Amino acid sequence: MQELRLAHFESSMNWGGQELRILEQMEWMIARGYEVCLIARPGSAILDEAAKRNLPCHALRVRGSFNPGTLNKLLRLLKQEQINLLDCHSNKDAYYGLWTRLLTKTKVIRSRHITDRIKTKGGRTLVWRYGNDHIITTANAVNQQIISLGLAPVEKIYTAKAGVDEKRFHPNIDAAQLKKWLGIPLDHTVIANIGMIRPDKGQLYYAKACNHLFDVHQNLSCIQVGEATLQTRSYKAEVAQEIQQGRHADRFHFLGYHDDVENYLAMADIVVIASIGTEAQTRLISQAFLMKKAVVATRTGGLPEMVHDRETGLLCKAKSGDALATSIHRLLDERDLRNKLTHNAYLYALEHMTIDLMMQEMITVYEQTLN
Repeated sequence: MQELRLAHFESSMNWGGQELRILEQMEWMIARGYEVCLIARPGSAILDEAAKRNLPCHALRVRGSFNPGTLNKLLRLLKQEQINLLDCHSNKDAYYGLWTRLLTKTKVIRSRHITDRIKTKGGRTLVWRYGNDHIITTANAVNQQIISLGLAPVEKIYTAKAGVDEKRFHPNIDAAQLKKWLGIPLDHTVIANIGMIRPDKGQLYYAKACNHLFDVHQNLSCIQVGEATLQTRSYKAEVAQEIQQGRHADRFHFLGYHDDVENYLAMADIVVIASIGTEAQTRLISQAFLMKKAVVATRTGGLPEMVHDRETGLLCKAKSGDALATSIHRLLDERDLRNKLTHNAYLYALEHMTIDLMMQEMITVYEQTLN
């Protein structure tokens, strides 16, 4: 049985849940003695963050979907580091994964983190069919798409749970001081949306819902944790304008990006996932469940796979501020329902949504692929 020597290949320049998940998986594996490194583009957010965390990483200029110079440098790097399993996370690196698999003995994983429609024009179909030994997705909704398009058989695909560290995300964090420091009255119920500010995350509909709720509930504050990218600044401005049009803009707080997301979750009473596209299985739901926070989520992508409606949270239709407001309003008014949902969700998360469970299953997939 070969010893696992894994490299994560991520060609994205941006920072989000996908990139954070890769680094947290690396940290878990390194802490348990596995050999693992990151290959990413110079100047990318994930490469910079990996360096800050002292994780093994290598810069590689990725030129297009196929460049002989890039491929040559990648193959030399894999040989130098004795990598025997390459996990490709984005479209460009998946093309190089195909050539790596064809030209070397290195095994290749194709990871898919989003539920966007898979494109099959050009050589994309060939990359899916022949460019990997195994496929890891983050939602069953992605699996169904891959199978329906004839890109891989069901036995070749594994769905990775959105596992998080229950020692970090737990219900006993006191956020009273943070709440006071932010100027939020201690007697206010807090609604939270956490994530990168961009159209597919649906913050505009979250803002519309908050304006509705402010008109009905006096002791209520809403927070937005997360920041826009260079490409989505205009969208953040649109969300801010929506809030300013309401009568209680002072009760909505844009808090920016924070690493210590658990402290802001601790301050929240209800967590809203307002996504309208792209979303697979977000770790935010796992985090909220483990911290005993009530969850309202849209019926988008893989979210219904995580939130069981009226059992562990409430689901509503996407692209509707009214639908979000109605579900949140119900949780504000029906305290017994809220307590039931958070209790059920906490027990479910302990059994199904911890990082140890997720990583043990992923290690099994990695080793099966390798051997």
